[in-house]
Amino acid sequence: MRQLKKWKCAVCGEDIIEGQVFTFYAKGPVHWECLEKELSGKVYKDVDSAALLRLDHFLHEGIVLAKELEYLAQGEAAKERIREVRKQLEVLAAKLTNELTSKLI
Repeated sequence: MRQLKKWKCAVCGEDIIEGQVFTFYAKGPVHWECLEKELSGKVYKDVDSAALLRLDHFLHEGIVLAKELEYLAQGEAAKERIREVRKQLEVLAAKLTNELTSKLI
C-alpha cells in the first residue's frame, strides 16, 4: 500500500491527509472547509467571487478523484493520461486559488 502524504492545516492546525479536498494558499496548506470558512464573510457578499470559489472547489474535488483513479488504473497508458489531466487540474486550481485568496485575504 502506498504512503499517504500529510500536511498541517494553516487554519485549524489539524492534519490534512492526501485524499481529502484541500489546497495551498499564502498561509500554507488548508482544508477546503477551513478556507471556505475563512473566506465566507467576504466571498458571499460578492456573487462573482462566490461562483469562482465553487468552481475552485470543483477543481480540487477533481484532483482528488484523479488521484484515486490513477491508483486504480492498471495500464501504464491509462495511469499516464489520468496523471496528465490531474496535473492540468492542479495548475488551474492553483491559479484560481491564488487569484481568489490574493483578492480576499
